[in-house]
Amino acid sequence: MSYPRPLHGKSENLLSSNGEAIKGWQITDRKLVLGYGEECFQNAVQQLFSWKAHQHAGITVTESDSIVELKFWSIRSYCRVLKSHQGLRRAVLIYGTLEKHVERGEEAFEIRIADNGQVTAHIVAFSKPAKWWAKLANPVVRLVQLRITDKYLEGLKP
Repeated sequence: MSYPRPLHGKSENLLSSNGEAIKGWQITDRKLVLGYGEECFQNAVQQLFSWKAHQHAGITVTESDSIVELKFWSIRSYCRVLKSHQGLRRAVLIYGTLEKHVERGEEAFEIRIADNGQVTAHIVAFSKPAKWWAKLANPVVRLVQLRITDKYLEGLKP
């Protein structure tokens, strides 16, 4: 992993409202109501675990065991899947960056169906630029990161 061991898995804490910000790291926290009902929930879960939400954002994904290659334009970045879980009312996918990633950090995706049937997607991340050019162009890289996150959310809609 390309970020400190004590932070491994911390993105899941950010999914809860009592998750603490991690000092020195950029935090991404986006939510979107996807719709209502079991069909909407199952569709969103399928979109997440088949990487279709990533494809919607222009990311090509190649997965081998727990290692994921994310390709955006000609940039290849690598992550390790830390958690992949689907329950009856909640699904979670978490991955952390490896050394060949543009950023350092972790990203967590959660899809939840509430008692009233409302389906919500929540994406959180903590990150820092890893490559010299990402550090230099951090404001632009950050805007791209937020835009991609919003596209992930759109890609989870029915």
